[in-house]
Amino acid sequence: MKDWIYNEFNHVGADYSKKEITDVYDEQMESFRDYEKEVEDFLVHLNISNPQDLTVIDMGCGTGAFSIHASKYFKKIYAIDVSQEMLNIASFKASRLNIKNVEFCHSGFLQFQPGEEADIINTKWAFHHLPDYWKQAGLLNMNKMLKPGGILFLSDLVYRFTPDYEAKTEALLAELSKEFSKEFVDETKVHIRDEYSTFDWILEGMIERAGFSIEKSNTDNDLASEYFCRKIKSF
Repeated sequence: MKDWIYNEFNHVGADYSKKEITDVYDEQMESFRDYEKEVEDFLVHLNISNPQDLTVIDMGCGTGAFSIHASKYFKKIYAIDVSQEMLNIASFKASRLNIKNVEFCHSGFLQFQPGEEADIINTKWAFHHLPDYWKQAGLLNMNKMLKPGGILFLSDLVYRFTPDYEAKTEALLAELSKEFSKEFVDETKVHIRDEYSTFDWILEGMIERAGFSIEKSNTDNDLASEYFCRKIKSF
């Protein structure tokens, strides 16, 4: 790797290279996320009639819950993460369930390329680990991962408020504290302070400049925006 390229294996915010932190992450996510429903909603969003013929890349797969639940629908899934500890948990889960069509890869947005062009990329709550300059590079690399007309489904914490960011941030944290644990709220503070979520108008511009058309978006949730994008240009 060239010495001027951003090293996405250096963790910002929470250090998911540490087993004790990934164990807590896995426990937290399992406690409040319904992964089966997320996969079902994913299929509905994408209006897919033939998932058994399709290859999916799960970028930032974490401890593998999406990939594992989606494996019964799709032909092949590449599950990608920069944390080897995350992948250890994910591959253990897949092995225990005798899942054969998920390939786990220790890689990231800037380096990974599959052995074949994929039909779909799914990335959820992972893209904010890249600064904006490198988000653009990551989007261009994801463009190369996909077949012409392929789908990018990107979900992340995206800021939609300006310029009163202080009041908006305080209101968001206060609302979260009503529904979630102190640990979750503290982790959100770390995210806001140390990680690289960006504004919607910046991210949407980068998506389009990377050869994608944003066909649908959902920005109703204060914690996450979703973008259904289609590859319309190759580089």
